[in-house]
Amino acid sequence: MQGIWQEAIGHQFTTALDMLREAIDKCPDALWDDRTDGTPFWHIAYHTLFFADFYLSDTDKDFVPQGFHVEHYHFLPGDYGEWGGVVGTPDEAYSRAQLQGYCDHCRVKCERVFGGLTDERANELCGFHWYHPLNVGQFLLNNLRHVQHHAGQLALILRRRAGIGVEWLGRPAG
Repeated sequence: MQGIWQEAIGHQFTTALDMLREAIDKCPDALWDDRTDGTPFWHIAYHTLFFADFYLSDTDKDFVPQGFHVEHYHFLPGDYGEWGGVVGTPDEAYSRAQLQGYCDHCRVKCERVFGGLTDERANELCGFHWYHPLNVGQFLLNNLRHVQHHAGQLALILRRRAGIGVEWLGRPAG
């Protein structure tokens, strides 16, 4: 029998990734890199996946970026003083196929992380000092909230701009 980490929280995390994947799949080509209202769809999706992947790692030193990653692409537009100032939306968009594959990668990584999560590990201090004093369990919930936040944002963009709905999932797809 699986524990609470796998049954409840792990399943909700993979479900949030499934909803993000559905939004990526359903985004019309014309909306993928549309910058009319600011940050394009693909950039929000990539930001979400990058940080899901990053924070599913034990520490920043354990993280291995995807082969297509370009420095600073993971930041949404804003002023990031610690990285040299203002960051904008990159000129070149990642493809839908790249982000679909990245979403699949994050889902597998999520299943692996939660599959091995014990109560003892969940109570250890998380490996990202800028999030201390959160323990691993709290930190994974924080990561889940970030994924769901942006999955909802992308679902709203699809609904408002293209009249396309993203199905609410209560359990992981498949």
